[in-house]
Amino acid sequence: MGFCCVMRYGGHSMKFTKAFNNNVALVKDSSGVEWIVMGTGVGFQKNKGDSISEENIRRKFVAEQSSTRKPLLQVLDEIDSEVLDVSVEIIKNTEAQLGITFNNNIYLTLADHLNFAVKRANEQIDYADTNRWEVKNLYPKEYEAAKDAIRQVFDRLDVLLPKSEETFITYHFVNGQQAKKTKIEETLKMTEVINRIIEIVQYHFQLKLDEDSLNYTRFITHLRYFFIRQFKQDQTEQEEVDLTLLELVKTKYEKAYQAVEKISTLLEKRYGWSLSSNERLYLTLHVWRVTNRQTTK
Repeated sequence: MGFCCVMRYGGHSMKFTKAFNNNVALVKDSSGVEWIVMGTGVGFQKNKGDSISEENIRRKFVAEQSSTRKPLLQVLDEIDSEVLDVSVEIIKNTEAQLGITFNNNIYLTLADHLNFAVKRANEQIDYADTNRWEVKNLYPKEYEAAKDAIRQVFDRLDVLLPKSEETFITYHFVNGQQAKKTKIEETLKMTEVINRIIEIVQYHFQLKLDEDSLNYTRFITHLRYFFIRQFKQDQTEQEEVDLTLLELVKTKYEKAYQAVEKISTLLEKRYGWSLSSNERLYLTLHVWRVTNRQTTK
């Protein structure tokens, strides 16, 4: 099931069918097509068959039903009216904050997500969030907007959502932008690659890396840029380092270089990526720094 938004209404008269709350209602046009309309007061004190002024309609959605997914009306019926209200308010505020217009699917997906998030928070259930660092640093504006959204939920519903929701709501804000539709998939793959590299380094050195250290941040940043070059298949030629220098680093930081060899094997087998001599050199130095217990934080 999907739904689309029409900003011009083609002169069809709208008749009220039912309200989901004061600002969201089900209407039917003169052709018998049912629409979800959003706007101030569109569902307030209306009776079935009442005309709806199109001047009050801010957005308008028509359901494209599918037998494999829940019908739109069923999903909306299951969402608490106050949650639906705050969800629409969050979207409106976030669009203004980011200077964008979301695609229309976010109205349903965010409201549905917040509805379950509020229930989980009331039952004190939280989900593990392993991607916060990546999300926060890749999408800082959306991440800040997600934190504002959590404050709005608390102000309106008196429910404090867990910190993991900062990441989950950020995903909705990123995915809700047409220009960034592929970014979530890219972020998840980047997180997978970086986590696997971190696991190799920690296992190889038998230690837990200090995520608060400056060298850890530098290490992650280096891995991010490496990932982006590989993911975008950036074949820009770089001057190769002197192999004598690589041999010197390999000898001086032997254990770090061994870890890089393991990383290289993983990347080649799983992703088909190969490490240049440049990458081996810089990655060895980063691994040494991040695992050196005497490193200044």
